[in-house]
Amino acid sequence: MGKRAAAAEETRRRIVDATHALHIEQGVAATSWDDIAARAGVGVGTVYRHFPSLDELIPACEAFSMEIVGLPDDEAVAAMFDGAEDRVAALVRGVFAIYRRGAPELRAMLDGGDVHPRLREGTAAFEATLEQLIDTAAIPGDRRVVRGLLDLGTWDSLRRQGLTAEEAVAAVVALLGQGGAAH
Repeated sequence: MGKRAAAAEETRRRIVDATHALHIEQGVAATSWDDIAARAGVGVGTVYRHFPSLDELIPACEAFSMEIVGLPDDEAVAAMFDGAEDRVAALVRGVFAIYRRGAPELRAMLDGGDVHPRLREGTAAFEATLEQLIDTAAIPGDRRVVRGLLDLGTWDSLRRQGLTAEEAVAAVVALLGQGGAAH
């Protein structure tokens, strides 16, 4: 890669990093091109030159966010439960590990779904992964309750109450394992 191409790639990366940080800090809808340019240390024209519209910028930022979130693929989902003695614990640990890695990114994506179709696609992929994890775990009980206890909002609330990540997992495992998901 030549110097010019490397410099252009570095500028693109700074713009995506700036956009990512601003989306987490203030939300997708509240982030302006001027904010992005200032955070990236470039002019607004430079942002537009690299990303002429949201149709180019949002997918680049969303792809970066999804790398952080790290949703498991089909093989990883199957491996998560392969030989697991406690499928409830494996499910909760797996879902809450996603939140530990990417809660800020998921919040921005979930809150910004009306801004751009790509964010709705990311939300749909996240929800499909949760459904796949719940299906694969095959734990008994009311699926709505299981899903509610595995919600990002539940994880956020438990963490705000002062529970460590491990304590949050243990609390939800206990609820699901002691009839918290019963009909």
